[in-house]
Amino acid sequence: MTYRGRARFVATILSFAATTLGAQEEGSLDELFSDPVEDTILVETGTDHLSQYVTEQGIKLSGSFSAEGGVAAGWTSWPVLSDPSAGFDGTIGLTSTVTLAFDARPDPDFRLYGTVTTSMDPLTVDYTWNAFSIDELFIDYTWVGDVFIRMGQHDITWGQARLFESITDIMADAAEGFSLRANLPTVMGGVSVIGMTNRSGITSYRQIVYAAKVDEVVLETMLSLGVRYQVHEGLNALLSVKRVLWGVDLLSDVVVHYDESSMYPRVLAGFFKEWPEVRLYGEYYYDGSVSGGVDHTAGLVCGFNNIAGTPLDLGLQWMHAFIDNSGSATAGLTWKPWKYITATLALPVAYGADDSRYVTTSNSDIANRRIVLVFGIEMSVSF
Repeated sequence: MTYRGRARFVATILSFAATTLGAQEEGSLDELFSDPVEDTILVETGTDHLSQYVTEQGIKLSGSFSAEGGVAAGWTSWPVLSDPSAGFDGTIGLTSTVTLAFDARPDPDFRLYGTVTTSMDPLTVDYTWNAFSIDELFIDYTWVGDVFIRMGQHDITWGQARLFESITDIMADAAEGFSLRANLPTVMGGVSVIGMTNRSGITSYRQIVYAAKVDEVVLETMLSLGVRYQVHEGLNALLSVKRVLWGVDLLSDVVVHYDESSMYPRVLAGFFKEWPEVRLYGEYYYDGSVSGGVDHTAGLVCGFNNIAGTPLDLGLQWMHAFIDNSGSATAGLTWKPWKYITATLALPVAYGADDSRYVTTSNSDIANRRIVLVFGIEMSVSF
């Protein structure tokens, strides 16, 4: 079996189905679908928490360990009663991942932070741990009191999309490059200026990526304006808007791309609403780079905690591409039978023509099965 990625549940069991089957995650919903620990109590300790960030300390080590295993079985084409074995395929997967992080703060104005990861898939021929790879490695430096500088390999996220995360995040490739960022939090609602190298063979300052973003709150509405330019990529401008109305989080991102040969928009709109045991999130996306203005996609996720008073959580997800009327529908359950252990059962179904988007390129199963049942077990520990 081909089993890549982390077979974990991201926010809901819906994402687990995708990662167990080997697909790339559509986006991160952790912040929306994660609950705080039930017995968390805020106690006034008299501690100056700000001092933790402006005083020196030794090296702090942390990390995580996870081991995931799963089985999946289903059909690459719609099942036929006369021949139920036609197109049937079953696969298994097993992987383990270790992440280590260090945080050194030798001086109030200086910090060095890094994370490294290694993984192993014992079902492959090479059943040894992979070499550690660097996820993040950067320094933070406070300059003249009000300017915060970060330099190195680190993640930068602009835009608000979660289901279609990379669509409007014009800095999505930052984690793979080297960046120098200056942040001025006291100017307006925050100003960031960035220089980044995201490719090899850079010999001129003209080949560097230049970006800047300004945040401001106007009439209880968060506005963000970002611009990115690189001589080979052209110009990308981002406008993000977020506001809460009647208890509903409303968000929108608009990206305009311009280069010597083309100019087109990408538009995303979304909402988030939560109740005590229910969370609902939706997004709509328009891709103006496709000629004719016909590429529209929508997604909806709903999570139910402790259904019917049981320890089971239920998740439902629907994704639909209007350009070819293809999509996917996923239902699943997750529960924690023991400490550090999470079990997941999910059923993703892909519909549409055989060559359509969600049956092929966006199918959550790398085997492109139309209907598949997934069962997975994960042990996850952070320290």
